[in-house]
Amino acid sequence: MPNPDGLNSSSHFRALLAYLAPHTHRIVLGFVFIVAGQVIAVQIPRLVRRAIDALEPAVGNPDAVGGVSPVVATAFWGIILLAIGSAITLFFSRYLVITVSRLAEEQLRNDLYTHLQLLTPSYYNSISTGDLMTRAGSDIEQVRMLLGPGIMYPLQFGILAILAIAHMLYSDWLLTTAVLVPMLGLSVWVNIYTRRLHNLFMASQEIYAAMSAHVQENLSGIRVVKAYCQEAAETARFEEINKQYLDKNFEMIRLRGRLWPIMRYINGLGFAMILFLGGRMVTVNRLTLGGLAEFIQYFTMLFWPIVGFGWVLNVIYRGTASWARIREILCAVPEILPVPVTVPEPKIRGEITIHNLTFRYREDTPPVLRDISISIPAGSTLAIVGPTGVGKSTLVHLLLHLYPVPPGSIFIDGMDIRDIPLEVLRRNIAFVSQEVFLFSQSLKENILFGEESGGPDADKRTRSAARKAGLERDVGQFPQGFETLLGERGLTLSGGQRQRTGIARALVRHCPILILDDALSSVDAETEEQILRGIREDIRQRTTILISHRISTVRNADHIVVLGDGMIIEEGTHQDLVERGGLYASIFRRQQLEESLGIRS
Repeated sequence: MPNPDGLNSSSHFRALLAYLAPHTHRIVLGFVFIVAGQVIAVQIPRLVRRAIDALEPAVGNPDAVGGVSPVVATAFWGIILLAIGSAITLFFSRYLVITVSRLAEEQLRNDLYTHLQLLTPSYYNSISTGDLMTRAGSDIEQVRMLLGPGIMYPLQFGILAILAIAHMLYSDWLLTTAVLVPMLGLSVWVNIYTRRLHNLFMASQEIYAAMSAHVQENLSGIRVVKAYCQEAAETARFEEINKQYLDKNFEMIRLRGRLWPIMRYINGLGFAMILFLGGRMVTVNRLTLGGLAEFIQYFTMLFWPIVGFGWVLNVIYRGTASWARIREILCAVPEILPVPVTVPEPKIRGEITIHNLTFRYREDTPPVLRDISISIPAGSTLAIVGPTGVGKSTLVHLLLHLYPVPPGSIFIDGMDIRDIPLEVLRRNIAFVSQEVFLFSQSLKENILFGEESGGPDADKRTRSAARKAGLERDVGQFPQGFETLLGERGLTLSGGQRQRTGIARALVRHCPILILDDALSSVDAETEEQILRGIREDIRQRTTILISHRISTVRNADHIVVLGDGMIIEEGTHQDLVERGGLYASIFRRQQLEESLGIRS
């Protein structure tokens, strides 16, 4: 992947060329065919001129036909051969250059996706998914057009224009000058209009990104939209954005609508001038009839580069605008720089030490965690409880190194977490969040996510993990068992089933560290007890961190920490904390009362 070293024009250009560099041989060969094709094309009018000039003496003189036939026959077969050569060179030039653009597009997509995987969650909090999808979709397509037609046609049109003008000047410089003046005016006009089209395209892409984001959010949250009867309101919002997108496209249509009639007018004006001035030159024998026909053909060839010039500029402006939007992502520096994996890899046992940890998401915001110090021996269980929003999930996200960790604050087996390769760290931590994300794949594939799904023991490991997570009975009711396909985000499962699938996914990995972040919040007390019994042996074999609002989940932990306002306000065993009569004891008594009254906390 090209190294994103800024957003200035030179780095833009260098980064774009980096995608073409591996295919230099194809590009050079494609350019050779382009040049050859244009050189061949401009030979055809010369043969036409010879044939017409040869036919002129035979007009009204049948006796002269015999002497004319060889010249016409030579021109005929010459044009046929030149047309074949032009077709062959056109095919290979397009094949080579467009192939390069497709290969560059593939590499760009891979680089963009790879870079997105490196960015931390804070980046995704600052940009919408719809905007990212637009950049990864239509913007990359515009860049492909820039690297394909945007390179091929300027060269093709440029060479054709130079050769055509050269032959026109050779035929008659005065006639050439007369017809080129309006053409030059047309090129200036086209340039002005295409710049305005570029600005409109940029605005249109921004609106399209907002529209994509709106659609993505509404489809993801369709249940909420329907539950709150907001279909009409959301439709009205979409129609408003869609109307803005339509208005911008109408502006582009109006600009193009003014551009094409002017091009047609200039074209017609050029032909009129050729017939008027060229006809007079023929009558005074300054130009032959065949020369006039040759000149008209060169003018026709010249017109298409002028017309295509506007289209090419539009492709270039769109491509550069889209490339700038993609480069904004590629130039986003990951907050957490990867540490290379050493050989042999560090062996994780699971001893965790947190020392004076203070963390804030941004420099201008108050700290979420303040002066946190915890020691978790390998193989022990730590429970974290506390009200909502006190930093419990933030703490475990830092253990996963999802956000930048202050130096010297978190150690695993005596190693600063910042020095442990991310791949090694996360491969040794099994994490289950409260909101479990499931993919639109089979239940088995979701449980084995991140593991080898094949192998003779895959089914055995899947069933074992599902049984421990309390999911096996539900699987028996699914139409295809573990091969049942789940809907998007697992919407075909209940909240409890999704959480249990997440727990099974964590258990199947056999990691030395297990983190359950309120992973039992969507199951009832009976199911919770069943799951805790099922995973008790796994908890004993791993360093386990339990986050929960329920005391029943954490009461058997080796050590319990109570967080309040980002700080540790209590810690100890369940019995110690109950006897102290603090916040933990208050939560415990309230939940006991709720249980006695049949109220689920």
